[in-house]
Amino acid sequence: MKTSHGEYRRHFRTGIRIPVTVDVADQSLSTSTLNLSFSGLRLAKPEDIALEPGQALNIQFNRPGNFKVPARVVHVGKSHVGLKLHRVRLTDNDIDNLVQAAPLSQRARVYFRRAAWKGSRRAGVLGANTLLRPLLLKWVRPSVLVAVYGSARDVQTYYTPTMEKLLPNTIIGGVIRNRGRRGLLVASKYLESELAQDSDKVREYIGHLRRDFPDVTCIALVGRLPNFTMKAGIPIEPPLVDGSMGTRYMIWEAVRKMKEMTPYQHEQGITVLGGAGRIGNMVCEDLLDLFPKVYGFDPRYQEEQRLDRGQGTIIRTADRARLADHRLFVALTHHGDVIRDLVDALPPGALIADDTHPCISLEVRELLESHRIQTQKIVLTHHLFSMWPRMPAWNNRDIPGCLVEALVLLEHGEADLNHFPAFRQTARRLGFQGRLVEPLDE
Repeated sequence: MKTSHGEYRRHFRTGIRIPVTVDVADQSLSTSTLNLSFSGLRLAKPEDIALEPGQALNIQFNRPGNFKVPARVVHVGKSHVGLKLHRVRLTDNDIDNLVQAAPLSQRARVYFRRAAWKGSRRAGVLGANTLLRPLLLKWVRPSVLVAVYGSARDVQTYYTPTMEKLLPNTIIGGVIRNRGRRGLLVASKYLESELAQDSDKVREYIGHLRRDFPDVTCIALVGRLPNFTMKAGIPIEPPLVDGSMGTRYMIWEAVRKMKEMTPYQHEQGITVLGGAGRIGNMVCEDLLDLFPKVYGFDPRYQEEQRLDRGQGTIIRTADRARLADHRLFVALTHHGDVIRDLVDALPPGALIADDTHPCISLEVRELLESHRIQTQKIVLTHHLFSMWPRMPAWNNRDIPGCLVEALVLLEHGEADLNHFPAFRQTARRLGFQGRLVEPLDE
């Protein structure tokens, strides 16, 4: 239940204390929670039993509903035990019901904390984009921007409709540090759905970025924004950076680590979900360095194609039966929850590396886990990088792949953006490392 230094909590915690029963080693022991989240809990340590990390047990919530969940021990302290739920997660409804079962004083504290956190976050966004904006820009002197967009849920988190009328067209959402340089995360007032449907709004957003931040060296376009920009007829040229090389490097690094995992060391192939996309096509080619066979799965393919390369074979297909051929997957679909429609075709024991925007939701990850399919998020890290506050569904030390290309260009302006092995070598030399992490429960 702990977090590493400089990293935000991965899960919302309630801090409620309610009675539970622990079933372990043919015994039933009564204790109470000390803390509770969607995927784990902290218990007062039961007496007269020795618990060890990795040990499996069941937790029965005595009220409401008298339901039981499996868990594993991850930490044992002098007076407490940290547990992670095993292949299940509590839902929003479960958490709300458990909070309702807590004493009034604890319920009040939970609701106050929720309201205080939301209010302070909204106040920070409003202040940073009105009265404090000139001071913030003078202090940061950004050399790089991360241009993002949000969903309706993201927007509700950061500002209200009334606040929106007071905000500028480019909303500062965070400060980035990398080595001795600073940058800003900047969001559009338009939702992803609006940008996808209306190229005029895309042109307006890009125009405001250029006018509001004329001195930045690089503007990293996140997620589907490069596609929206090209569709709007805007050439992606300096200071705009499409981020494709950084994304490819991030995926290549993460897949290399997937292949090193004990259950998958003998896998001879991998499937790219969304293989017909702009990035997906290139990723399929890249992964031939790691696997002799790469499947590019995408409903947009009209017929199956086999592309024989010198070092391996790419199979482009829309055949769902092909998904059972291998257990390793990279998710590059236009929306993470598209994976929901593929669950029944994926083999048990599969591992999905997620690089979708928005990423695979908690609800769909729970569905995947019920089919014994694991999901992890692809990120890049650098020990000198941080972002505050963090982006939704990201830790503040994790770097989106589309930003890495801009950061590499800032440090090494002559980086080769036309030759993937050369870019990969440069990024690695600068200290950028890919990894797979547990997704945030939000």
